[in-house]
Amino acid sequence: MNLEAPPRRTGTRPATTGREIPHDQLDQFSPPEIRAALVAEAEALPGVFTGPSQVSEPSSLALRLHRPDGPWEAFLHPSRDEFGHIHRAGFLHLTVPLPLVPALIENGWAERHPISLRPEWPDTIVMLYAPRDQDELAVATAVLRAAGHRQFHQRREVRSDMRALAFDDFGATPALTELAVPEAAAGEVLVQVTASSVNGFDLGSVGGFLKGVYDYEFPVVVGKDFAGKVAAVGDGVTDLAVGDAVFGVVMRPTLGQGGFAEYVAVPASYGVARIPDGLDEIRAGALGLAGTAALNAVDAVAPAAGETVLISGATGGVGAFAVQFAAARGATVIATAEPGAEAAFVTALGADHTVGRDEVAAAVRELAKDGVHAAVHLAGDGATVSGLVADGGRFASTIHFAPDDADARGLKTTAIMSDPSPETLARLAGDVVAGRLRVPVARRYALAEAGQAISDFMAGTLGKFAVTV
Repeated sequence: MNLEAPPRRTGTRPATTGREIPHDQLDQFSPPEIRAALVAEAEALPGVFTGPSQVSEPSSLALRLHRPDGPWEAFLHPSRDEFGHIHRAGFLHLTVPLPLVPALIENGWAERHPISLRPEWPDTIVMLYAPRDQDELAVATAVLRAAGHRQFHQRREVRSDMRALAFDDFGATPALTELAVPEAAAGEVLVQVTASSVNGFDLGSVGGFLKGVYDYEFPVVVGKDFAGKVAAVGDGVTDLAVGDAVFGVVMRPTLGQGGFAEYVAVPASYGVARIPDGLDEIRAGALGLAGTAALNAVDAVAPAAGETVLISGATGGVGAFAVQFAAARGATVIATAEPGAEAAFVTALGADHTVGRDEVAAAVRELAKDGVHAAVHLAGDGATVSGLVADGGRFASTIHFAPDDADARGLKTTAIMSDPSPETLARLAGDVVAGRLRVPVARRYALAEAGQAISDFMAGTLGKFAVTV
């Protein structure tokens, strides 16, 4: 049964008193045989223990993930144990997967539990109305199984160690090594990684250039991007479940864990999003950081249709995405690229003109004698690039260059710090699935070859270098 599009429940909705715990204050109960069948389904859930609840009535059946050593306690979600209970009237309090909540409510099967309105409680607790017949029992049973499956399967079979590309001191060369699999702390998910990619950030990490910006927790695993499946969830995580296909950017406060590993633990609320149908994990693993940086940069300069925008550093991963985003806005795109393969690459992505790196100033002046309306600075000399922007124009830099004459010339300047929010990542994935955005994976490397991928990246790249794990 597809619970994201369930059939409509017929008849009037049960009336509640509006109190926080209505319990039996509903006007429609389950017939005894229907309630007994529902309890039998609950007792058959794998890994779920049932027993008397202490919520308000001992006859309520608590649904727990661990057999208590002492007395059965009250329903105190969020907890690692009790995820719901069945009342003697037949209605249920359940923590259900978030995608099911709107459909169950809209089709007349449930309402939000009043306690879920409190900020400290999750918004996935529902009151599922008591089933009155076999058809309604089928829906209630399906919801019960979904809740039990989500809560019980909090962790896949995970090994105690893993392979990772890591370095153990400043100046050390990253090497493939065995490390302990990290744990998903509260608010985190453990992702079994299948794909990642090389980014400029990795060069800064490996070279020690980020010392003082981040604390290094050696051994440091390389890699900011990741794609894979959720292998475990930490306490308090309700929006993601084990088995969900996800991708994103490793957004941890320190350098330690990374995407060039078989597992990585990341915050569940930031830097991660589901992989939609139509997006494979290889492209997802090359999308997060570069796609976010490009989108943030182009949004910052906001080129309008007909305006001219210069993208310096257009052949790399960020540049390849930035060209597409600027072209999609209807801007005339001037991209830095050498004649031949580089020029053909960015032109295929939507660039209108290409200019060689050694002739940027002269070539851009020929194309836009009064200067470009906006510039995205991803590589190259910042002063040269900003000097080609017309007075009053916009300038964004991912390498934090700030022109000294910005105020005098009325330039709007932005230093780009990539913000891989779930909304941004979902937007990127949606654009790829819809065919509006291409993920230009130029080469693929196995995890054992990831060190070579970094070396090749340093020598120059057209598009993205993917790493499969």
